[in-house]
Amino acid sequence: MYYDMHSHILPEMDDGSKSVEMSLEIIDKLRAQDVKNICFTPHYYTNEESMRTFLNRRKESISKLIPHLPDDINYRVGAEVYVTDYLFNNDSLSEICYGNSKYILCEFSFGSHFSDRTFEQFYKLKAKGLKPVLTHIERYRHLMDDEGLVEDLCDEDIIIQTNVGAFKGFSQKRRLLKYIKRGYIDIVGTDCHNLERGNPDEYLPTIELIRNKCGQEYVDHIINTSREIFGE
Repeated sequence: MYYDMHSHILPEMDDGSKSVEMSLEIIDKLRAQDVKNICFTPHYYTNEESMRTFLNRRKESISKLIPHLPDDINYRVGAEVYVTDYLFNNDSLSEICYGNSKYILCEFSFGSHFSDRTFEQFYKLKAKGLKPVLTHIERYRHLMDDEGLVEDLCDEDIIIQTNVGAFKGFSQKRRLLKYIKRGYIDIVGTDCHNLERGNPDEYLPTIELIRNKCGQEYVDHIINTSREIFGE
């Protein structure tokens, strides 16, 4: 079974699924590709609302969806956390990590240069005993253009995620496959918001692309890292 480590499937939570029915339709498309381990990671904009407000909204959304989930679906609840200095006003960040793990999915400004300040924010998270996961590497131009920066992140044990829908266009696909072969990319997710944005049907074709171009060992790495974060 495969793992979707980044999704916006929780209904009426953010700019993702607008209803329980839409959520279940997305999940059915993932199930058809043997994706039965799903992480619900709604946007948490730390500069726009308190963590308590976010958690209360998330709890309400979960209560709508969970009673309708198919029996063969395993799930973890987390957040896609937009990292700002406001985040560190909270004593504990455990409730926005993946499930009961110490892994936290982090998003930054797409224009981020991943300067010393960004690394300091990673250090602050690690000082709290957390394990940062960087979401959708392909969205950050400076990381796609500067392999040395990516190596620096890996040297700091930052887990790196890519979206299955990102392997489009010759240049970007080639760069992502190279990063996978060099061991920089650890997990994948649909980043699915609806049936078009983050199309769930792209999951298995992307896994097959990675298998064909990089080898089974790289697919195994993605699965094993996902399993560790998922907490099985």
